[in-house]
Amino acid sequence: MTTKKKTNAPPEIQPPAVEPAADIGFMLLSYDLIDDPEQPMRNDMTPASVEDLVMSIKQVGIIEPLVVKPVNGRYEVIAGHRRLYAARLAKMPEVPCYVRKANMEQTEMLKIHENLYRAEIKPADEAKHFDYLVQKQRMTPEQIAKLISKSPTYVYDRLEILNYPDFLKLAMDNKEISFTVAREFARFDDLKQMSRAIYYAKRGGMTQEMARKWVADFKRAKENNAIHDAPADNGAAPAQPIEHTAICVYCREGLRLIEAEVVYMHSHCLKDVTSPAPQPEAPVVA
Repeated sequence: MTTKKKTNAPPEIQPPAVEPAADIGFMLLSYDLIDDPEQPMRNDMTPASVEDLVMSIKQVGIIEPLVVKPVNGRYEVIAGHRRLYAARLAKMPEVPCYVRKANMEQTEMLKIHENLYRAEIKPADEAKHFDYLVQKQRMTPEQIAKLISKSPTYVYDRLEILNYPDFLKLAMDNKEISFTVAREFARFDDLKQMSRAIYYAKRGGMTQEMARKWVADFKRAKENNAIHDAPADNGAAPAQPIEHTAICVYCREGLRLIEAEVVYMHSHCLKDVTSPAPQPEAPVVA
């Protein structure tokens, strides 16, 4: 008689339980005592990018205090890195701060929420920061998602940016295409076609739906060409490549997508364009 050896399944990794950071209190601190975050989320701050904030601080001061934590007799920014940068340029002697005791999980939760919900942050910067949490803090994407109250898909989509070609990331960082369009273009398996699509998107604009259709049409045409290139003895006609087309909302004729332009208009204006013109009344014969 033989018995099967019992195997124990690996324990499921549970997301970390993050307790709220403990408040120490409000303090006015010299900016010389405050250090930048160990791992900042923003990598693109320049004097020009905070010019308006510097002017506002000079006029009315910092309205929203920074959040900092004590570290070895000094303080490290948790939330408010951009305000600290602007305060240094404005040469403020003291900066209003909320001082909190916070561990790594609490620090990252406060930092990410500050950047996601208070100010625009580039998806590429999110990707770098999430990768830091995965590589250095040994957190899983699911744990990060739990930490920031987002879906795991949100985190995985940002991490995938690290695999984008440089020219795709550059177009997204320069806001020439949106993240949703870049995510669709990343599905191209042909870098030349991807570059071509970016060129037309920058030239005439591109929505996520258009980008998805472009990629789908390209893949379908590629499959048809592969069938055409395969040996055949049935005398079938060669497969024709599929062209990316749409319908012009103005003239209602076929339109090649490479010749299309993105136009923004009110819904009632679009209705006026697409509605048939009224026919003139026939003259009344006496």
